[in-house]
Amino acid sequence: MMIERFDNKKCEYSGKSVIRLLIVFLGVILALKTSQFAIYAFGAVLLFTLTLKHTEYSLFMLIMLAALSVINNYIVPKGFNFYLITRGSFFVLAVIMMFKAGFRRSAWLMSPFWFLFVYIFYMMAISLVGWWPMVSELKAILFLVFITAITQTVSAVIQEGADIRKIRSAMLTVAIFYILGSMAVIPVPSIGNSMTLSALDGYGQIVDATDFSGLFNGVTWHSQELGTIAALLNAFLLSDYLCNFQRGNRLYQLLLVCIPILIYKSSSRAGLIAYLLSITLTILFFNRERRVSQGKKARAITSLVLLILIATIGIVLTPGAGKRMEAFLRKTQDVELMGGDRSLAEDLTHSRMGLVEKGMANFRKKPLIGNGFQVSEEMQFWDKDKMGLILSAPIEKGVLPVMILEEGGVIGAIFFLAFLFAVYVKYLRLRFTCFLSTFSVFLFLNSAEATYFSTAGGGGILWTICIVALLMDMERYRLFKAPVAVVQKPPSQHDGFRCR
Repeated sequence: MMIERFDNKKCEYSGKSVIRLLIVFLGVILALKTSQFAIYAFGAVLLFTLTLKHTEYSLFMLIMLAALSVINNYIVPKGFNFYLITRGSFFVLAVIMMFKAGFRRSAWLMSPFWFLFVYIFYMMAISLVGWWPMVSELKAILFLVFITAITQTVSAVIQEGADIRKIRSAMLTVAIFYILGSMAVIPVPSIGNSMTLSALDGYGQIVDATDFSGLFNGVTWHSQELGTIAALLNAFLLSDYLCNFQRGNRLYQLLLVCIPILIYKSSSRAGLIAYLLSITLTILFFNRERRVSQGKKARAITSLVLLILIATIGIVLTPGAGKRMEAFLRKTQDVELMGGDRSLAEDLTHSRMGLVEKGMANFRKKPLIGNGFQVSEEMQFWDKDKMGLILSAPIEKGVLPVMILEEGGVIGAIFFLAFLFAVYVKYLRLRFTCFLSTFSVFLFLNSAEATYFSTAGGGGILWTICIVALLMDMERYRLFKAPVAVVQKPPSQHDGFRCR
């Protein structure tokens, strides 16, 4: 087919675009650092992008909103104004994009997400007889608005046609900030270790920030958040690099090298396992690609095997490597602080075991329909003056499978499994390597700490990374499925993604 003459290298990304978007992103951060009311100007700019012809600008604003939600509070203090504009922006995006995408040809590539909407509507119905109906309904609406905004924006992007290089550049901007930015603050404990320092300050302990080592959170607000974002970005960057790049790229290589350093510094056990899983799953999914040469697949498998061998040899031959690994798994970077009455297995599970046991006990009380969406039993006895915290804060549920059973019962679990089944059946058939790699790692991360529905917090940026990965796959699918005449049409007539 003549379509094979298409040069995908021209569709990777523009370095100038990345620089411009990074300057814009840093400018927004500086403005928010200067004044809490600068977020209103951000909201006005987002509304302006909705009037533009190209939907990718609105998508960039959405990506920025999700990224800013988990930024270090030392860098950008977040309060009422920030969360008001954030949630208001998602609502406006959801409404406008429903009109943009709804009156055109349906984006059938997004069809599995209809099962997720069914699950949320079910949860809204059964939450009426749950622990705290009003809070459950509002939290369900917040999640529904976010998912509608992001999926409908993607649908509009697909239908209108978009410069895929700008979308990739937008995601690279976020990756550069969180990966290279976190690397840059390693020698600055007042920022990189601000989570631990703030906790110690809350206990009245005075610590010299210039000579301090503790859990590293980088430019995020929490060390666990840094580990999960880094692991998921590894899945996105590695899968995108393997599937869409025909030659080496220094920026991608630099980011991929820095990620394991940040995960080690964060002491995130879930991040470490998710990082290893991201490499394995990406290469396994990549091996199923039809449009990639067997030589490239063989090199990817060989690289994985060599990585495993080098890591194993390094651990065996390096003195004290086993002890340092154990210290990492026990969430301490000081070997001398290890010990106590708990074994390593108990240390790995004790932080979540209580939540798991409590969740299963709550599930057994109402096994059929569950207890309500994103609420806990204790909320029934909280004072009304805590309503702001109740409506805004994510609820710690431990692990995703138990949370699904506790909140929605067996029926809710069936609806949720139907969504997962639809996702994997459709995208495995289409060989969407980027999305399957990132989404699978996202699911695993929720098995360590459930942030699946916490879109105003850590879940928002993780969902965004997965959706951008889905767009990367959709680009490849349309490029190779479109007839030659469509590829050669001017951008205004192109039915799908375009490159300029």
